[in-house]
Amino acid sequence: MKRFILCTLLVVAFGMYSHVQAQFKVAREAWGVSLGGALGDNANSDKWGYQARGFFQLEFVPALLGQVGVGYSDFNAPGLYSAQLLTADFRLMVVPFSLANVNPYVYGGFGLSKTLNITNSDWLSFIPFGLGAQTMISSGLMLQVSGGYNLSLSDKLDGRTRTNDNNFLTNGKNDGFSVFSVGLAFTIGNGDEEATESQKTELAEAEARRVKQQADADAEAQRVRAATDAETQRVKAAADAQRVKQQADADAEAQRVKAATDAEAQRVKEASDAEARRVKDLADAEARRLAAQKSNDTVIVLVKGKTVILKGVNFEFNKATLTKYSETILWRAYNAMVANPEVSVVITGHTDNVGSQKYNQALSLKRAQSVKNWLVEKGIASKRMRTVGRGMNEPIASNDTEEGRLQNRRMEFYVEK
Repeated sequence: MKRFILCTLLVVAFGMYSHVQAQFKVAREAWGVSLGGALGDNANSDKWGYQARGFFQLEFVPALLGQVGVGYSDFNAPGLYSAQLLTADFRLMVVPFSLANVNPYVYGGFGLSKTLNITNSDWLSFIPFGLGAQTMISSGLMLQVSGGYNLSLSDKLDGRTRTNDNNFLTNGKNDGFSVFSVGLAFTIGNGDEEATESQKTELAEAEARRVKQQADADAEAQRVRAATDAETQRVKAAADAQRVKQQADADAEAQRVKAATDAEAQRVKEASDAEARRVKDLADAEARRLAAQKSNDTVIVLVKGKTVILKGVNFEFNKATLTKYSETILWRAYNAMVANPEVSVVITGHTDNVGSQKYNQALSLKRAQSVKNWLVEKGIASKRMRTVGRGMNEPIASNDTEEGRLQNRRMEFYVEK
């Protein structure tokens, strides 16, 4: 299971390479040294020793680095073994993600080791792997921190044979040791200068964009100001024109009202004179009308297409108010409507020629509506009746005499259906 986890971590680390876009600028070449500690993984009593390593670093492509290093490690287990190793290794370093000032990485590779305190020892192969991070602490100088494990491919690293325990990774008779180190790396070439020049170019381009944006903003502000001034002038001119027009309209309305008032005063005077004559003629004609009414005191018959004059339906002078005697005739009209529920009628009002045509037209319509309202109040459906005002347009007698004018002031029922 431990070997599976190790292999999985290495595969994932290398697989993430294609998705990395580093932000931290690493020099293409650098060299450095590191110091730290080493702890054997060969006996239960292993003790920490010290470890040193020098290296040369090269960037292959962004996020993929290589390191070639030579190191020295010293670790032991008191009473069991002591190992002083000379190592040479090559490491591939993959940056899975990058921060603004830090490049974390995982590494793996291949190396050779020789145990110096064992006479005629062989060069042994081992696999280094682990984690680390690099950060720039000044121009041309990086700090590197790393920790990992070196797995030997044999059991000869410490000069003794493993007996009762196996390596935790391979579950076999493999030696190994853990390492932890802190070091400095010195860049080679002008990577930082190139970054600085690039930053200067970006700053210059950003400044040019800012200047252009400011110029565009100033031009837009000028355009808006000019448009605002023009709009203000236009609104003021429109307001002045509107004010002048309103004043002219007010003067014209005042003239119209004065003319209408004068005309109304003249009409009222003429109507008053005519009313005096009409009242006298009405009094004389009333007696004759009553006598005639008695002789016509019959039931009203409604026949489709025929017109019935409601004789005796009269109104107060110059009004649409029914006289008290008119109800006698209206009751007959009501009875006729009740007796013929399928009948619909047109109630038409007529006047004499006293007064203006427009006035008499309106008065005749109001009087016809008064008759309809009276019948509706008594229970006749409104939809069975509609009203029309003919004014003085359809006289049935001469308007030169009071008796003729009396006949012309009438209400008619026209049977529609």
